Amino acid sequence: MKLEIRSVVPASRDATWALVMDIPKAATCIPGIKEVTPDGEGRFQATMQARVGPMGMTLNGTITIVSQDAEAGEAHFLVEAGDKRVGGGVKTNMSMKVTAQSDNETELEIVSDTTFMGRLGELGQPIIRRKARNTLADFSKNLSKLLKAES
Repeated sequence: MKLEIRSVVPASRDATWALVMDIPKAATCIPGIKEVTPDGEGRFQATMQARVGPMGMTLNGTITIVSQDAEAGEAHFLVEAGDKRVGGGVKTNMSMKVTAQSDNETELEIVSDTTFMGRLGELGQPIIRRKARNTLADFSKNLSKLLKAES
């Protein structure tokens, strides 16, 4: 399932880039994230609690920075997580791009391509799509609030 979201955040491009590349700090903007800890160069262990339709789950997995280019303002990530109790998981290839709109506004573009496995894949695309889109939108709103608070 592919999703794309664009938003303008109230901060400079450099401040936005610095925050989105601080994975543990940026992850606090994602609803349901409980813990993110470094696990080597460009790898992080993460735990997220989520409810999709009638199913509550705790996803445990890794976030890997596949590539990053500060000059271009682009980064690519691989997120892999699963819930043993539910018997399902996700694998997401995600790209993020920051583009200056003015000295204190930056466009944030997130494109994700997610594969759902096991019972998660059986839930139905409309429910999963709505949950994923809402999570990305909430991340963008929370990131804006954090950037505004820090400036």
